[in-house]
Amino acid sequence: MLTPIQLQAVREVVVTGSLRTAAKRLGFTPSAVSQQISSLERTLGVQLFERSPRSVRPTAAGAQLARKAARLLADLEAAEDEMRSFATAHRGRLHLGSFWSAGFRLLPAVLAEFLRDRPQVDVRYEEGDPEVTIPAVVEGRLDLAVVFEYGMVPHTLPKDLDMTLILEEPLYVLVPTSHRLAGRKRIQFGELSAERWISYSEGRDAARNLTHICAAGGFHPDVLFRTNDYNLPFELVRKGLGVAIVPELAMIESHDVHVFKLGNPAHVRRVFAVRRTADPNPLFSHVISRLRTAAEALDRRTDLPTALSGPS
Repeated sequence: MLTPIQLQAVREVVVTGSLRTAAKRLGFTPSAVSQQISSLERTLGVQLFERSPRSVRPTAAGAQLARKAARLLADLEAAEDEMRSFATAHRGRLHLGSFWSAGFRLLPAVLAEFLRDRPQVDVRYEEGDPEVTIPAVVEGRLDLAVVFEYGMVPHTLPKDLDMTLILEEPLYVLVPTSHRLAGRKRIQFGELSAERWISYSEGRDAARNLTHICAAGGFHPDVLFRTNDYNLPFELVRKGLGVAIVPELAMIESHDVHVFKLGNPAHVRRVFAVRRTADPNPLFSHVISRLRTAAEALDRRTDLPTALSGPS
């Protein structure tokens, strides 16, 4: 099989018309260049050069091979440059999944900045909760997933996945502005025991998390309304139909809803970037860094009243 060194030797000898000059340009000795060409001639079974004490002249086969060598070497150089761009994360593939609220609050800015700096990267995005995106990462349908885990509902991930913490977000209780507790700076969570609750579908982590938090407050929630739409709880609370718990990323501006921040450190939602441990994709560190930067840039409220519950 032809080797790049042999192709370089043929090309340089044809271009310069001299073994000595070709050797100098290649950083070899004239003898080494001559040996490469002789070895190639034996392999191909064709003479590539007419040799005389004063000159080296290509045969028709030698001239043709030199022309092809120029194209082949250019292709090899282009391939090498392309592979280096993969290594430096300027090319590659990033198929990314995320749950809705992180996709809404974090991903647009991250993806826009990422594609501006790396326009040749193949970036794809799809929305999905962890029960969908984690198996997709395991199976290779996604390269990276942004997932969540409630402090009261921890997960055990497959052992071949790597998790990187992006954000720990607080949880908030929403009550109508006309609510009897709305003017307070601090409440005990148990004071909400008689309320009608708005929650997510049964079996979802958010619904289980509500049950655990209410249990820590000494009661079981009376859930009248269930939805997987993050915006609907605000509308239902605004209309006085119940109270709800939402994570920070799902918070929307509302002047008709009063907000308490849950005070128990266990009552949080953690956001992670999950990838396969064996996947060497150099794009991961760049996108994870941007996710963390976007999380740090969130406008976080520090002046909210607090809802305190019992021990977790």
